[in-house]
Amino acid sequence: MPGLQVRKSNQTKAMMRESCFLSDYSLKAKCVQIHQNLRCKGGFNDQWINGIKYEITHLTVTEWPGECFNVGHLHLHFPELRSLEIVNCTLLRTFKGYFRSDSKIEKITMHGLSSLWEIPPETVNHMVNLREMDLRSNMLRHMKAQLLIGSPVLERVRLSGNKWDCSDGGLDWLAMEEPNGTTKSRITDYYDLVCYQKLYRGKPLHKVMDIIKTMRETCPDPCTCIMTHVVSDPRGAIIPLITVDCSDKQLTAAPASLPPSVTTLRLEGNKIDTIRSIVQNSHYKRLADLYLDNNSIAAVKELEGSEWFSTFRVLSLRGNYLKQIPVYAFDKAFQANNNIMHVFLGQNPWRCDCHFIPRFQGLLLKYKRVIRDLTDIRCSKSSDKKTSLVQISTMPLGNVCSNETELAISPINIVNIVLFALIMFILGKFLYDWRNFKNTGKLPWLSSVLP
Repeated sequence: MPGLQVRKSNQTKAMMRESCFLSDYSLKAKCVQIHQNLRCKGGFNDQWINGIKYEITHLTVTEWPGECFNVGHLHLHFPELRSLEIVNCTLLRTFKGYFRSDSKIEKITMHGLSSLWEIPPETVNHMVNLREMDLRSNMLRHMKAQLLIGSPVLERVRLSGNKWDCSDGGLDWLAMEEPNGTTKSRITDYYDLVCYQKLYRGKPLHKVMDIIKTMRETCPDPCTCIMTHVVSDPRGAIIPLITVDCSDKQLTAAPASLPPSVTTLRLEGNKIDTIRSIVQNSHYKRLADLYLDNNSIAAVKELEGSEWFSTFRVLSLRGNYLKQIPVYAFDKAFQANNNIMHVFLGQNPWRCDCHFIPRFQGLLLKYKRVIRDLTDIRCSKSSDKKTSLVQISTMPLGNVCSNETELAISPINIVNIVLFALIMFILGKFLYDWRNFKNTGKLPWLSSVLP
């Protein structure tokens, strides 16, 4: 039946992948020997995998039709190999087995393996005669350091033309190598390598590694530092975007220093009670995003007039002990800040009285585009049902300004009223004296007694 035939065909293919024998593709294979050189296309003929072929010292394998290639079996059939080439094998995904310590292979070349992402270190780790590996123009993304340090006589490794992953788990171990380190010095085209994955695509790998090294050496303990992106300025210089994560570390203060080019600092879930050390620290001047959620901050008056407050991008103060903020300072900074994107102020015990709420509500409504958690900005819990846990941005002002005691005139307004009354009195006296002089010609009393 057709369905049964399909299933049998799939099972056969799966078994072939699992078996990974050199004889799996002998029927369509074409092998040509020229002296001590053997070139096989599409597999191996039976004559080359039956018995041991001591006369072959150079082997080229092209267009291997399977996803797996067993190098352990290869060594058994061709023990005198000095050079191995595996080229244009677009289906090959993995190697099985390993070359033993008695392997005489001195050079391995792999080109055009467009499905191969990584070569397991154990494949070549036991080879004591391996001097050169040419792994250019494949699809390699990852490589462990052990691959380059297994052979004691390995001199040259070529890696350009691959799709290298420069992040953790890729080639980032190169970052901590000294400039003249043994492993790095074996990569003859190290300065030609380019990062491929989205975050660093097209950036020189050695420059990204230098940035990663600096970041790791300057990352404050006990925080974690991650390079989240890399951009280029108009002059072509690489600018990293680094996140320092110090969340839930029981910190009572922010780190004294940060790696260069840090853009994001996460300090959520600590015991920090002041932001003074942050806004006054020169290491924080270029910080764009600051997360201080769930700490013990009760006041942010230090933000007023600080340079950082007029340039930041994200500020999150959720879940602290804020009862009020300097509204005028926030309004002034928000107006001057062209970078501002998000501000979070929710889940704080805001003081809801007639002195603070009208100005605070005005700020929230004016900048509701950037204050992203309006529904969580509520009055503190109290016995007053008009204000307890009420959303401040939508609360009627009559809820806090309805009592006479709450409508008391502030001192500054009293001064303004007195000054206004004096101005009106002086203006009225001037008009009266002018009219009296015009009708009677009599000078005001003050003018008549002055010398």
